Amino acid sequence: MTFLVPWALVVGALGMAGVVVLHLVARQRPAAYLLPTTRFIPDRRTLVSRITTRPRDLLLLLLRVLLLASAAAAFARPVLSPSRAPRARVLLLDRSADVANAADAIAHARAVVADGVPTSLIAFDSGAVLVGDATIALDSLARDTARAERAGSLSAALVAARRAGASLAVTADSVELVVVSPLAARTLDAATDSVRARWPGRIGIVRLSARTDSDATPMLERLAGADEPLAPALAGMRVGIGATAIRLRRTALDARDSALARGGGAVVRWDSASAMAVRAEALAMGDDVLVAMLGRGAPLARGRTIARWSDGAAAVVEEPMGAGCIRTVAVGLPLAGDLPLRPTFQRIVRGVMSSCGASTLFAPADEAALGRLRGGSALASAAVMAGDDRRPSPIATWLLGLALACAFTELAVRARSTPEFA
Repeated sequence: MTFLVPWALVVGALGMAGVVVLHLVARQRPAAYLLPTTRFIPDRRTLVSRITTRPRDLLLLLLRVLLLASAAAAFARPVLSPSRAPRARVLLLDRSADVANAADAIAHARAVVADGVPTSLIAFDSGAVLVGDATIALDSLARDTARAERAGSLSAALVAARRAGASLAVTADSVELVVVSPLAARTLDAATDSVRARWPGRIGIVRLSARTDSDATPMLERLAGADEPLAPALAGMRVGIGATAIRLRRTALDARDSALARGGGAVVRWDSASAMAVRAEALAMGDDVLVAMLGRGAPLARGRTIARWSDGAAAVVEEPMGAGCIRTVAVGLPLAGDLPLRPTFQRIVRGVMSSCGASTLFAPADEAALGRLRGGSALASAAVMAGDDRRPSPIATWLLGLALACAFTELAVRARSTPEFA
């Protein structure tokens, strides 16, 4: 137990010392006479006050000291500080459609909690649910073999983790947060960075295999050249030739492009920047919004819109063809600048250069976003997580009640006696 206002104890101690000193100064009452004027002719020597080594009126002294002690302790605001563990953990387990193997996710989560640190498990897809103690909850989740169909939302999971972390901070010195997820690009949204900033410590990441981590993963037909502005965004994609390959064309399409699309591939028709005037534009695709100097091509009338300009006009459309599709991109890129290195631009490019009908589906999050998610090197401090993590205690109420009881008892005792010091 600790006190929020310790100086109240000092004031109480000084008051108790003063009461004891006053009780050591014994005052002798004059004798009672029949005629009031005769009291001025004492028949013996009278002492007005004297110092004694033994306090008089011990019952009154005890009541007064107890009154001051209990009142001072109550005003010092005692609170309970429970015993603490060195560390606690919040585990975010991805249960969305991005996870390639749910059993593998459970196995990775078990490996995280194997060290015995108290862990609260939060399972999330498009929403987040606090399941409870991880050791018990993982057994229950392992029996759930239903295939998830919803996308994951890391922002929702982080909000739930912040609430769970505040509860764990009451019994631990620091709180660790671990995310077990494939961390697809669509798992992160525009709110993720601001929500992540509310977690005052590092975040551990256990990367799972995503649905795209298979042989069916679309691949680029050829590697982008060094002078290609899309090269930084496409650097992590596999390159090869196949029926599901993705072909980037800067010129008009021909019969070979149609054949690739009918076979299941994706042909992306992206004009060069030289044909468009570059100006400040805003481009939106999913949760990503890019504001930059861009060229705006001719209006696109046909196809499913997968990216739009700020005024709602289509910037990228997709037309199905056989088992595949053809995408038309009316976005011109500047010849100079840092646009190819910007994470938002790279996510949009990977969405455009993806399999048909998927756009941003299952695309992995970029390393810049993961770096911001991980944060620093220190765990979240319990003091920061929970603020004043000491629990309110009913002791203060009981102490005030004791002080009132002592005050009334002191009045009763003083009224029934004639103490030397009153």
